Amino acid sequence: MKRILAPLVVALLLLAAGMATWTLGQAEERVARAKTLLSTLDYETLVAADTISGDAVADDNGDGPSLAYATRLPGYGAELTSQTSGARATAEYWLGRYDQIALERDAGGALIERDPRLLLLAANAAYRASGLETADRETALDLLQAIVGNYADVLKSSPDNDALMDAAYNYELAARTRSALERARGATLPPKPADQHPSSIHGQVGGPPKGGDPNQFKVVVPKRSDERSNDPEGGQGGNRTRKG
Repeated sequence: MKRILAPLVVALLLLAAGMATWTLGQAEERVARAKTLLSTLDYETLVAADTISGDAVADDNGDGPSLAYATRLPGYGAELTSQTSGARATAEYWLGRYDQIALERDAGGALIERDPRLLLLAANAAYRASGLETADRETALDLLQAIVGNYADVLKSSPDNDALMDAAYNYELAARTRSALERARGATLPPKPADQHPSSIHGQVGGPPKGGDPNQFKVVVPKRSDERSNDPEGGQGGNRTRKG
């Protein structure tokens, strides 16, 4: 009996190790696939659950069994899940689907998510979906207060992360905008100029400067060494007159 039991235990241990290794391999492959689609701007494919998961069955977040099992591995699985969720949320953001970037909260209303990058993405999505430009004064003040709170959550999430610099800038901008609107009694947010190009998620569309003639170009060509020798006075300024 002992001769059979010992090899059986070893075989079970090897089987468990093999399954854990296979699960991690599948999860890493899906993370790499998600990053590839994100780098190539293939957002539509990235947000499709059946393509991202690579599994026959996926949950509500598009995470298939292999990634769900990987989360149970201490220390390593949670990071893989975070990377996949971050890539999917980034794709949703650039597609303008801001309502899809919703963060879980506990019964007391506190955020469960602690990833600064995902928190910043959700805060930016909430700002773009707020409709501040068409809101009245009181509604705009409430929206700005909520936006300030979202960026404050990002700043509290981690003391050392690249996302904190952007969050700090956006936090100060939203706070100053709200303070200025609050001081201006009976005012609303300034409307956009009539001649301003419509904005997109990439910012304002560029264009030629006002009053400029695109057909006229001023080209400055540096002089050759022999030309500078023949014109030694070139570049010398006149006598300065002292004032006062």
